[in-house]
Amino acid sequence: MGKFYDLFKLAQTNEGKLDANQAPEGVAFTPSTGLDAVGLDTAPPVVAVADPSVLSSDNIDLRLVTLVQPHSPAAEYFKLLRAKLFCASSVCRAQTIMVTSAQPLDGKSVVASNLAVSIAQGINEFVLLMDCDLRTPSLHELWGLQGSQGIRDHLERGNSLGTLMLKTPVKKLTLLPAGRPPPNPSELLSSERMRLLIEEVKSRYPDRYIVIDTPPATFAAEGSFIADMVDGVLLVVRAGKTPRELIVEAVENIGRDKVLGIVFNANDEPKKDFKYYYQHYSKERR
Repeated sequence: MGKFYDLFKLAQTNEGKLDANQAPEGVAFTPSTGLDAVGLDTAPPVVAVADPSVLSSDNIDLRLVTLVQPHSPAAEYFKLLRAKLFCASSVCRAQTIMVTSAQPLDGKSVVASNLAVSIAQGINEFVLLMDCDLRTPSLHELWGLQGSQGIRDHLERGNSLGTLMLKTPVKKLTLLPAGRPPPNPSELLSSERMRLLIEEVKSRYPDRYIVIDTPPATFAAEGSFIADMVDGVLLVVRAGKTPRELIVEAVENIGRDKVLGIVFNANDEPKKDFKYYYQHYSKERR
């Protein structure tokens, strides 16, 4: 386990609350090969400047940088995450990708949404983004959509999926919201109906990637159940904030063989060469 613990030298325990509204400053992806490989470095801080045409009516959250600022350094890092993910799963394509975190406020929902946008921006890729965090659903709010009904209604009452899916500003990306928080989220998400739901969306759309946002893996039992239903899992941790003990616990709860990689989110160490290249490249294209 020595190398496994060395991987998390960036995830030290720090006191204090995290800012849930902080825009993603950078992501670093560590592939699952041995869980001790060196991933990407850090990204420069990003000021999210929204495209008015995108936000004029939908109230899109500024943290969706792949949508509101698609040519920013942060958006580029999500493209790199997509490329790393596709490369990591090239032998057996991960069609269903669960995104979870080691603790609350690590940014899993923002990472899941930005990853979904990045995949949908590909040439032939379609994406279904599912909010399976039935305890604290947030994806519909990030996208500025009304999500009063969703997965809960399908699992409890058998509502048709077609009536629950929401269109997003991204042409090839559809959102399946969670709906109102139920009193029994673990029971619903561990049910046979939930397994059939995932099988249905996989078989109905074989060319579509399915990105699933779930509760933190160390704070709710649902993550372990859903991990058994998907092809692979991305674990999001907040660089410099998430205790490494929680990361180890999260990996154990998920299952080591299911982890596609680890995303270090909101890494604020500047990378000057990247910043210079991006600014210079942008000027050259004007």
